[in-house]
Amino acid sequence: MGKVLGLDLGTNSIGWALIDDKHEKITGIGSRIFPMGVDNLGDGEGELSKNASRTSARGARRQFFRRRLRKKILLKALSKNKMCPMVASDFEDWKKTKQFPSKKLASWFALNPYRLREKALNEKLSLEELGRIFYHLIQRRGFLSNSRKGGTDDGVIFKGNPKEGKIGITKTQQKIEDKTLGSYLFEIYPKENEPFQDGLERIRNRYTTRKMYVDEFELIWNKQAQFHPNLTEELKTLFGGRKIDDYKEDGILFHQRPLRSQKHLVGYCTFENELKDENGKYIRKGRTKCPISAIPFEQFRVWQWVNTVEYNDKKITQEEKEKMAFELMSLPIKKEKLDFKKLRKAIGKESAEFKFNYKDDDKIIGAYTISNLSNKKFFGKKWFEFTEKEQEDIWHVLYFFDSKSNLKDYAIKKWDFTELQAEAISEFNVKEGYASLSRKAISNILPFLQLGYTYDVAVVLGGIKNVFGTDWDTLSDEKRNYLIDNAEGIVRSKTKGGFIDVIKDILRNDYNISDNQLKKLYHHSTNIDVEELLETLPLGKEADREIQRLRNPIVITALFELRKLVNELITEHGKIDEIKVEMARALKQSKFQRNKDRINQKRLEKENDRVKNRLTEEGIRITHDNLLLYKLWEECKKTCPYTGKPISVTQLFSGEVQIEHIHPWSRSLNDSFMNKTLCYADENRKKGNKTPFEFYGNDEANWTAIKERALKLFSDTKEYPTAYQKFKRFVQQTFDEDFSTRQLNDTRYISKEAKNYLSKICKNVTVSPGQATSNLRKKWGLNHILNNENSKSREDHRHHAVDALVMACTKISYVQELSKWNRYNRLPELKAFPMPWESFRKDAEVAVEKILVSHKKVSNDITIRTHITEKNGKKYKNVGIAARGQLHKEFVYGKRKAPFSEEAYHIRKPIESLVTQKHIEKVVDITIRDLILKKINELGGFEKDKIPSNTFFIVDENGIKQPQIFLPNKNGEPVPVLKVRIQETINKAKQLKINSNQFVNPRNNDHVLIYKTVDGKLEKEVVSFWEVVERKRQGINKTQIPFNGKKIIQTFKENEIFILFKNEDEINWNNLDIKGVSENLYKVQKIAGADYFMEICFRKHNDSRDDKNAKGNYVYIKGFGEGKTGWFTFNPIKVKISVSGKIQKV
Repeated sequence: MGKVLGLDLGTNSIGWALIDDKHEKITGIGSRIFPMGVDNLGDGEGELSKNASRTSARGARRQFFRRRLRKKILLKALSKNKMCPMVASDFEDWKKTKQFPSKKLASWFALNPYRLREKALNEKLSLEELGRIFYHLIQRRGFLSNSRKGGTDDGVIFKGNPKEGKIGITKTQQKIEDKTLGSYLFEIYPKENEPFQDGLERIRNRYTTRKMYVDEFELIWNKQAQFHPNLTEELKTLFGGRKIDDYKEDGILFHQRPLRSQKHLVGYCTFENELKDENGKYIRKGRTKCPISAIPFEQFRVWQWVNTVEYNDKKITQEEKEKMAFELMSLPIKKEKLDFKKLRKAIGKESAEFKFNYKDDDKIIGAYTISNLSNKKFFGKKWFEFTEKEQEDIWHVLYFFDSKSNLKDYAIKKWDFTELQAEAISEFNVKEGYASLSRKAISNILPFLQLGYTYDVAVVLGGIKNVFGTDWDTLSDEKRNYLIDNAEGIVRSKTKGGFIDVIKDILRNDYNISDNQLKKLYHHSTNIDVEELLETLPLGKEADREIQRLRNPIVITALFELRKLVNELITEHGKIDEIKVEMARALKQSKFQRNKDRINQKRLEKENDRVKNRLTEEGIRITHDNLLLYKLWEECKKTCPYTGKPISVTQLFSGEVQIEHIHPWSRSLNDSFMNKTLCYADENRKKGNKTPFEFYGNDEANWTAIKERALKLFSDTKEYPTAYQKFKRFVQQTFDEDFSTRQLNDTRYISKEAKNYLSKICKNVTVSPGQATSNLRKKWGLNHILNNENSKSREDHRHHAVDALVMACTKISYVQELSKWNRYNRLPELKAFPMPWESFRKDAEVAVEKILVSHKKVSNDITIRTHITEKNGKKYKNVGIAARGQLHKEFVYGKRKAPFSEEAYHIRKPIESLVTQKHIEKVVDITIRDLILKKINELGGFEKDKIPSNTFFIVDENGIKQPQIFLPNKNGEPVPVLKVRIQETINKAKQLKINSNQFVNPRNNDHVLIYKTVDGKLEKEVVSFWEVVERKRQGINKTQIPFNGKKIIQTFKENEIFILFKNEDEINWNNLDIKGVSENLYKVQKIAGADYFMEICFRKHNDSRDDKNAKGNYVYIKGFGEGKTGWFTFNPIKVKISVSGKIQKV
């Protein structure tokens, strides 16, 4: 073949190996390590993209800015109408000085807004007092509950959170009764020298709705308009107008910015993506994915599932399919799934004689939208009489109307709904999310699913229909039926090169379809233009967008790194003839699947610990095989599922019982736990290379008895929750035996996307599921390279390169050879497994020893951005610094001096944030500190320096936190202490704004600078990211020599690479000893320092252990001496390792 590139693509790594197949040699090999695209991988909702925290912070900044802007606009309007003390000149001064006129507004702000809101409903207020109310309303405007998608009555906003003392909207509404929100809040407002009423109930400790504020505004305005003639309708619209309530425009108080369209974030359809001809002209434009709530998709999903149902190894009839489909489209109101048992009942197949391929308690997803709309609560049976267009129009209204009141009015006017029906449908929300296909693709495929074809056949037929377009309906019955009748046979045939070429030939030769039209077929290979290969993978904004359309942060990050690597290899080694890729499972999974895997992994770890303890009790040595034997024994209820004979512990470990592959290893290469059980050795020999059905199926009575026994033995338990799935495998009558092809071709979505991407530069690309990789690695002896035992070592980053080498050398012939090597029952005539070439193992060992692992450098990007805006015909240029990274720690401190202490930085924190004894020492208020210590002593003192759990709160029987620390008010009444003032010592604190008492901790270190002073000494300077950004703002280099410095010696940043413990004259840069360099190659793990100390931490470049296990092998520079942690002992020499592992001195 020539040059073959093997790739092991992981979530934060790429192993690669380039071999010359003709000359039988390894041309290059290496590992690239980079930060993962997400944080907390596998943590379900806790799994977030790297951008999520920045996006959240940016959203908070924008919200803060808009709130501040609203208040400024309101102040201007109030000033203009003499409703606040400010005048026009004050705004000009504010603009020039950037200082808020707080002194001028001090007495206005001192007015009690709650008292004024109560007073305004009954008596005359001055205009300034009324203005103070409006300013108070704009600060807290309530939750906009009129939005249909903004929240539901089930949410915490409505119910509240008693544990945190949060009062929900529902409870507040009940307490208000016929009062306004302001009146009610004034009632519970703490009077002078009194604590807050009802313990934790505070004015701000509650959720409110926008409607509460709107209603109060209307009442206040109408009352005060009786006393002030200048409070006109026009002015009312300016301050409190709402378009939704038939005002001409939204007023300042209640203006709500429309949400930005998110359409651009929706990915393209798998089959209907962008397609251009050789001239760059669109054959079709990309179509976006269909919402999962759309009527066609719900029908599509139901029929796709219905066509998979079987009983007694036979497909259900078309009539039975239609009955099941109807049940799934007629779910009870607000229900999403149906038990399979009810679907069996619908077709009259409840008897035990009907063995289905689903369990009775399996939950089957139904058509949520259709079921609700066809319920008698809304449209009832009339729904099924509507045309497709009428159904679609109803769905569009539900999907796009965001206002409950507007939807309610529309339902009454257009659908003749009663008031009750209209109210109910305004509360109904369709499900959010997108399918993998577009509406067009679904509409093409759906008719064939409804005819009873399985999804794979329906996709092909849908693609053929797409090729013909409108001509499909004008085809003669003979020509159309020929394609429909033969499609399934062609798809199921094992034609060399794949069935799609057969389809193309038929359409090209018998129907005169052009090659451009054939690209409209629905099959992943149709989108690959094999005629024109690119020299390298494309770069630039458009190329970046193509990768980002995948909308999977883990895959996007991996593909960006893959592009760098592949392009560098092509530049160095030329065109690649074949690419073989293995993708990590996590790359191919959804967030939900990764979380499920993580939970299952934890369960398995606990189970293994339990079984190890049992083996120890039985006096049996703990080995992998013994663990497996015991677990399989427990799973099959200590009985041989083939013979029905019980298995004792003695027999289990005596050799009388063997581990058995249900689907024979030689025909499936499936070595998973799901494919294994136990069998007496004699019976296993008789059964040979057959499945249970093949061996026992001819004797129907015996096979029925075996199946019934297997059903009892393989029942789900707490320890083995997937045992029933093993039963389904045990009784399976047929399975796909084309294991060699399956082992080398992964057909999952992300795998297809990776294949399509790499096919831009290479004709021959295969993506493998990688199940054969571990077996081949072991057979070729490659595990010994990084490990003394013949098992894979994950403690060395180079193992990714070893896997890639296996991928590069994998061929069908080796996979087929593997089928003869069953490790539980090896054939005696097998002597040695064939190698890729004679010296392969030795070549691999030498190549791996010379790998220099490439680590992506951690960089906080700083870019200068220019924004030009046009206002009143004049252009304004705004130049700013965009920093991609955390400038400082999130807390803002005030600088102050407390009694009996020195000046320090203070911050108020929740009292429960105090966790250790050191935290208590930081409490500013001595009285509170003593109260806390007194409470701790009452509870028995500190627990290993930790504060006892019930010190600050005790959770009562209702789950509500009851405070335990109190301070008396002036009347001696106890007031709960919920927050405390903490003092911190911050080195190099930064002031956020001039003339403000707001400081932050900038200790987010960017780099450490080592320099020589004017008197010849070595010194260090730890430079924060804050300082780097400031230097960039001033247009100077981020690395600056300090005032007492003469020469820069070195800089250190996370992930930079250094050769340690070598002198410069020991290294021959023209003829490097790569193996020797590898032994002394380290990356910067972390940097720390202050005025009085420095710590630069290093770890070996190839060490892949987690911090906990690797920490003991870290090395540190802590000073400038010649000792163990001294500068001259380390003699760090900075180098750069390219993406493909080439070293260069910096």
